[in-house]
Amino acid sequence: MLLYLVKYTLKGAHLKPIHVDYLKKLYDEGTLLTAGLFIGKVGGYLLFRTESYEETQALIEKDPYIVNGVRDFEIESWDVSPFPLKVTE
Repeated sequence: MLLYLVKYTLKGAHLKPIHVDYLKKLYDEGTLLTAGLFIGKVGGYLLFRTESYEETQALIEKDPYIVNGVRDFEIESWDVSPFPLKVTE
C-alpha cells in the first residue's frame, strides 16, 4: 500500500486556525491519517492515504498555509510495511 508523507517547513506562523480546520476536514474525510510537529525544530509531517501523488499534491495546494505562501512542502511516496502499527504512550 502506498501512502504519501508530506513534510512542511515553516516560512511564517500565522493562519494556524484555518490550517488546522482544513486538516481536520481532510482527517474527517479519511484522506489525512495523522499529522505532527517536529520536536526541537520548526515544521512537521502529514500522512495521507490517497489514490495518487497528484491527488495528495492537489490537497496540499489547497491548504491555507500553502495558498498564502507561509509554508513549503515536499511529498514522498511511502510503500508501507504490512506489519500492524503499535503505538504506546
